[in-house]
Amino acid sequence: MADGEPADVDWVFELLAERFQCKDADYITAGTPQDYLGMVIGIDEDNLFLSMATYIDNACEILGISGGRVPISPITDPIDTTTRSLDRHEIKQFLTAVGMLGWLATTVRLDVAYAYSRIAQHSATPTVSAMESVLKVFRYLQGSRNWCISAPVYAGDKHSVIDTEDPEPIWRFMCDSDHAGNSEVQNRRRSQNGLMITQNTAPVVWQSKASSVAFACSEIKEAHADVSSAAVEIYSAGNATFDILATKYVVEEMGMEFPTPFTLEMDNDAARIFVNATAQKTKLKHIDCRQEWVRALRNKAICNPVHIPTKDNLSDIFTKILSGPEFERLRAMCMKEHDIVN
Repeated sequence: MADGEPADVDWVFELLAERFQCKDADYITAGTPQDYLGMVIGIDEDNLFLSMATYIDNACEILGISGGRVPISPITDPIDTTTRSLDRHEIKQFLTAVGMLGWLATTVRLDVAYAYSRIAQHSATPTVSAMESVLKVFRYLQGSRNWCISAPVYAGDKHSVIDTEDPEPIWRFMCDSDHAGNSEVQNRRRSQNGLMITQNTAPVVWQSKASSVAFACSEIKEAHADVSSAAVEIYSAGNATFDILATKYVVEEMGMEFPTPFTLEMDNDAARIFVNATAQKTKLKHIDCRQEWVRALRNKAICNPVHIPTKDNLSDIFTKILSGPEFERLRAMCMKEHDIVN
């Protein structure tokens, strides 16, 4: 794929044609979107869109989903692990559905990332309730197939840090965590961590995953819940810094500017106070002793933590089951509804 002035794009493909046997180039215009591995890329006068509508249609056909009531959000209730275990044929269908959902959640449909993370935890021993949950997500997707990631085609220069003069910086970094909100047996009350990185208002990196660390005692040998919500938030912030720095390397390889120090937005005061080195370490001793990465959070040359209201933290969509109106509000802040397929 190439993006730039027409003459520059033609030059790139001419060089490729000298060395490789290539198909003719297809150009994305307002009337000709292009499909790349199920991701449909479209454009209009003002915005670039990335849609999974065609892939969703095909997935729903494979799963035999057509019509019916459309859920307002992808997941509304916990999975009931006391329901019957799936048989061999049902397990195959369940894993197929989870696999397709994973592709959707990691490419474009960030709105189903939390549902995917929670449902996929049941892959080893799926139940009827787990199957119903994954099919419900696809009914939601079928009814919301036109929600896209969108970015302005032309954007003026912006500051790379948050300030009062520029409420919409070119980069935003947000993290959040939900403490012990998932009571399902296989989850063991682990926290759910969320990360959102946007560039020019468009989500470019996002994550929703359960904690995978032994917080208090390494001898436990497996991930477990922490009794401190502050520790959970600190761990989430630490993980976020790793992923943000990994994104920094990619961005710089592309010749783009990346803000340093980056501003990490979070809605938890305990985590912010700790990473600013103003907390009493004894209250979080197991984190301070066991997690060496916390030191990086205290280095202002790497990260500048700031507190934001929960309602403005887009990563909240990755941490818990939300009410319908709250889910729709956050989705509208991350994505746009636009039909570029039909």
